[in-house]
Amino acid sequence: MLGKLLKYDLKDIYKVLVIFYIIAILFAVITRMLFSIDNSVIFSILGSITSGVLISMFFSIVINNLMRAWVRFTKNLYGDESYLTHTLPVSKRCIYLAKFMAVITTMLTSILVIILCMFIAYYSKANMEVLKKLLEGMALMYDSTVIKMLLVVFFVFFLEMVFAALCGYTGIILGHRCNNGRMGKSVLFGIMYYMLFQCFTLLMVFIMGLFNKDIMRLFTSNEITNVSVIKNIMYVGIIIYGLYIVINYVINIKLFEKGVNVD
Repeated sequence: MLGKLLKYDLKDIYKVLVIFYIIAILFAVITRMLFSIDNSVIFSILGSITSGVLISMFFSIVINNLMRAWVRFTKNLYGDESYLTHTLPVSKRCIYLAKFMAVITTMLTSILVIILCMFIAYYSKANMEVLKKLLEGMALMYDSTVIKMLLVVFFVFFLEMVFAALCGYTGIILGHRCNNGRMGKSVLFGIMYYMLFQCFTLLMVFIMGLFNKDIMRLFTSNEITNVSVIKNIMYVGIIIYGLYIVINYVINIKLFEKGVNVD
C-alpha cells in the first residue's frame, strides 16, 4: 500500500514539476546555443538574458517543489480527497511516510535537474578549467577536496529543503486543527516552526563560539581569520539538519495520529 500511496503522490507533484523541468532544460539548451556563437554582440546579450531566465528557473523549481508537496499534503489529507484517503486500510503513519518519501524523491530530482541544466548551459573545457581552479583554491582554503566540498554543499542544501518541506507539513497539521482560518494559520505556524528551529541552530552555533574563538568571530567581526571554521559549520549543518528531519518526522507523526479535522 505504501508503494501505491507514494506513486499517486509523486504523480500529482511531478505533473507540475515536469513542466518546470522541461522549461529549464529548454532554456539551458538555448543558452548553450547562444553562447556558442562567437563574435556576436547580439547573441551574447541574448545569451545573458536566457542565462538569467535559466537561473530564475532554478529558484522556481525548488519553490514549486515545496509548494506542490504542501498542496498535495493539504488536498489529500484535508481536502475533498481526504474522505477517501482516511478510509483506506492503512495507518496514518504509512500515509505520512508516503508524503515524506515524496518530498525526498522530488527534491532530489529537482536538484539533479538543476545540475543537469547547469552542465548543458555552461559546460566547456575552458569553463571547467576555470571552475576547477576556483574549486581547488576553495578546497585548499577549507582543507578539503573538490568532490568532498561539493558533496557537503549538496547535502546541506538538500537536507535544508527537506526540512523546510516538513516544517510546512507541521504548519498544515497544526493549522487544520483550528476551527477557522486554517490556511492562513497553516502558513503562520509553518513559518514560526521553521524560524524556531533556525533560531535554535543559531543559538547552537553561538554556544559553540563560546568554546571556539574562531566561531565567535562570526558574531563579533566581519572578517574570517580561519576559513576552516566554515567547513566545520557545514559538517555540523549536515548533522543538525539530519537530526531536525528525524525530530520533525516523529513530531508530525504524533500530531497526525491524534486525529484529522477534514474540511
